[in-house]
Amino acid sequence: MIRGLYTSASGMLALQNRQESLANNLANINTPGFKQDVGVMRAFPEQLLSRMNDKEGLDVPGIPTMPGQPAIIGRLHTGVYMSEALPNFAQGDIEETRNPYDLALMDNIQPDPDGNERRLFYSVARIEDLTQPAQEEDIRYTRNGNWNVNAEGYLVTADGYYVLDNQNQAIRVNDPVSGINAGQDLKINEAGELLYKDPNTNEYQSLAAHPRLGLAVVTNPLMLVREGTNVFRWEGDMDVEAIDVAEANDQAALAAGTYATPTISGRYGMQQGWRERSNVDPGQTMTNMMSVLRAYEANQRVITTIDGTLDKAANEIGRVNG
Repeated sequence: MIRGLYTSASGMLALQNRQESLANNLANINTPGFKQDVGVMRAFPEQLLSRMNDKEGLDVPGIPTMPGQPAIIGRLHTGVYMSEALPNFAQGDIEETRNPYDLALMDNIQPDPDGNERRLFYSVARIEDLTQPAQEEDIRYTRNGNWNVNAEGYLVTADGYYVLDNQNQAIRVNDPVSGINAGQDLKINEAGELLYKDPNTNEYQSLAAHPRLGLAVVTNPLMLVREGTNVFRWEGDMDVEAIDVAEANDQAALAAGTYATPTISGRYGMQQGWRERSNVDPGQTMTNMMSVLRAYEANQRVITTIDGTLDKAANEIGRVNG
């Protein structure tokens, strides 16, 4: 009976952890590019109970007995635990902001032969020496395309990470030394090319120092580890590859020399002036939180019932009348 207390207590602890994960998802419903966590619940291994002092076994369906074996009582479930919270990398809805520093990634997911979903991410990093490319161990990945320009003229995320180009260099859109001041005229096309409007010719030209955004495809996103709210680091074998969006969208047309500009209907795409919203479904999350609360209360009632039974056994059944 006391073991039942442990089972119910483990259930309450697991449900508490899952409720915290759901609450975190709901709190980030307005965080651009946020990916909700899904709690994974697992059961502890079962235990087989037997009476060590009995000489003859008891018949339990499905369990063979041998002569001289202690009497088997049966199986005991020992509760559950929340083993991990896995991010769900499904793409969120995109919304129009008309902000030139907002960029939405769009995936047309096609699993690889191993069944892995290849997801597209921005490459970002915290860099001390901005004249040097970011080191591999410092690079992080995010889907948050809601950026700003800091005082030095670099593109940065809301968490203070520098947005990287395809050479792992921090992207500087306002540079007084070179005379480039993209400002609100920064343009990022569907191929990830960075352009600015030349004030002399009034035409868009490429940012020579930063030709393309640093985009990466992660073959197995579940190997990503969340850091903070919206940034992930890679752990495991190198299944992260930098890509050219144009090549990824239409290899055949590129080889034939007829490829022009990638389209949104291609495998990968991006659109400036839009941003990806969180993929949290508030209605479903609230429903899940109510279900977790009801299950938590049920475990509480089990503990109360067992505690009352133990109280009667100790104070009433065992009472000796004087």
